[in-house]
Amino acid sequence: MQDNPPPFLRQMDAPPDEPYSNSLNPAPTALALKRDKFIGFTSDEASMNELRMALAGRIPHDNLVHLADYRQALTILAAMPTPEIVLVDLSGEEQPINALMDLADAVDAGTMVLAVGESRDVNFYRLVVKNMGVREYIPKPLTRDMISEHFLPLIGDAGHKQAGQRGGRMIALCGARGGAGTSCIAGNLGAYLATELHRHTLLLDGEVNTGTLALDLNLPASRGLSAVLEAPQRVDQLLIERCVQDLGDRLHVMAGMESLAWEAPCNPEGLVNFVQTIQERYNFTVADTGARLTPLARQLLFNAQQRVIVLDPTLISLRNVEKLRSLPGGSGQAPRPFLVLNKANAQGGLAQHFMEDKLGATFDAVIPDLPRLVGRHSGFGTLAVRQRGPFRQGIIDLATALGIVPQRGMAAVSAQPSYASVT
Repeated sequence: MQDNPPPFLRQMDAPPDEPYSNSLNPAPTALALKRDKFIGFTSDEASMNELRMALAGRIPHDNLVHLADYRQALTILAAMPTPEIVLVDLSGEEQPINALMDLADAVDAGTMVLAVGESRDVNFYRLVVKNMGVREYIPKPLTRDMISEHFLPLIGDAGHKQAGQRGGRMIALCGARGGAGTSCIAGNLGAYLATELHRHTLLLDGEVNTGTLALDLNLPASRGLSAVLEAPQRVDQLLIERCVQDLGDRLHVMAGMESLAWEAPCNPEGLVNFVQTIQERYNFTVADTGARLTPLARQLLFNAQQRVIVLDPTLISLRNVEKLRSLPGGSGQAPRPFLVLNKANAQGGLAQHFMEDKLGATFDAVIPDLPRLVGRHSGFGTLAVRQRGPFRQGIIDLATALGIVPQRGMAAVSAQPSYASVT
């Protein structure tokens, strides 16, 4: 096998300035087709979800990770122009080395091949990476940290300095109805991430005409977000720095209060550029999209890695949540939105167990009705999450459900053994 490696290995090892040709080169008509950046296949949903979350924002939205076993992946690849990067799952293959030889017949020369699988044997890793042309291999179970460390630097652009580092995640919160408390939860969640977990966090108010988040935090109205939306082609780190307001060392806010007649420009490509730019700067972006589902809100919900639906204990929230659940999401989005019950046990409200029965799911976090506590902080620039008690615990439960843990916990996760680091 060392004397006759697969074609994707031979092409990879050829000098960059020397053209390479072999019998498996694609036909001229295939060369004329535009190659996708990436396509991935995995045989289980848990791995697919981890890959989608880790790759969010690093690949185009239409370059998906698909749920398919190895043989199904080969059939799909054989019938399409091979993308630049292919990720395959070797799980279930009795002869994974022979399987990789079959892959050589299904992909074009020059394709970067990444692989995951069940084997954790060091010798297997060395064989597939050094002799079989696979650029990198990760054993299951996959975690986002493993994917970020070993796959993202290869998938991302060569000049992307932050590929593989933690962060860069957008969490978009929307209300099942107006008054459900979305802005309150968004503000307190962002403050918890920044002050308690020490992550650089941006609070983004998608309701540019009302400025609810800015009012809750006692910040003056700003045209920062409006300026960014009006000139998305000019968005860079410097512009972002000029448009945010500081609420602490690690907490910044981008919010405004435009006239009701002003409609936020919402070019999808421009917004993707904006989202990618802030992801390079901040570990987390917490976006308050409100309950009106404006075009801007829809784009933020689509581009977020995680969506959170905030309900209060009313029939209106219960009725609207299914519509919000059905909103389309990008390829890197979590497979389901997270559900938060706010104002639980409010007088005259629906019971939690009744709502969960109708939803067919349990709430990811429950925040009790505490009007005095919340009212004491809302609009004064202080935050209820800083006071120990059930409200703070509800915010912590939400962060935990989103997979956000203290730094030492994340270090423990990243310390799981991976033979992808063996040389």
